[in-house]
Amino acid sequence: MERNYLTCADTAKLLRAALKNAFPGVKFSVRSDTYSGGASIRVRWTDGPYEKDVDAIAQRYAGATFDGSIDLKEYHTDLVHFEGEEMPRLVRFGSDFVFTDRDLSPDYEALLSVEAQKIIDSNRTTAGRVFDPKGNNTDSGNDYLASQWGVIMSPWGYGPSVIRFLSHHIPAPSKVRS
Repeated sequence: MERNYLTCADTAKLLRAALKNAFPGVKFSVRSDTYSGGASIRVRWTDGPYEKDVDAIAQRYAGATFDGSIDLKEYHTDLVHFEGEEMPRLVRFGSDFVFTDRDLSPDYEALLSVEAQKIIDSNRTTAGRVFDPKGNNTDSGNDYLASQWGVIMSPWGYGPSVIRFLSHHIPAPSKVRS
């Protein structure tokens, strides 16, 4: 079976179409970049679906893997069935790696801050303390918060990381999604 090589830009077009199909109504920025050591695609969006859900689709378009323990990049081919074609093709995607970045809107961050404060207030040892979503508080004691999604460590010293943690578990309201 013949192997087909796609450019990074062509791979980005396929990825953009797959994301549009999987998440209708969500606006994604899909940018390809080629450089002397290879190529990559960066996907960005605001609020909308969780990173893990976008990653499940986006990582299918990565044409390589990297093992940092032995400093080895390995290329791989995939069997792809293109619409309108009878048989699948062996394809080498033009992007070595695909990176995804979910941005949070100010309204969504505010909602997550309220949820963080509720978690703090519901924990006996931390009740009454005020959550700082900007992380300006220098308190970095060994406080832990139990939430329904797991344990959050030192929420006062790391406000932005608490918001990021909660964004993996609390969906953006549909009026905030873009």
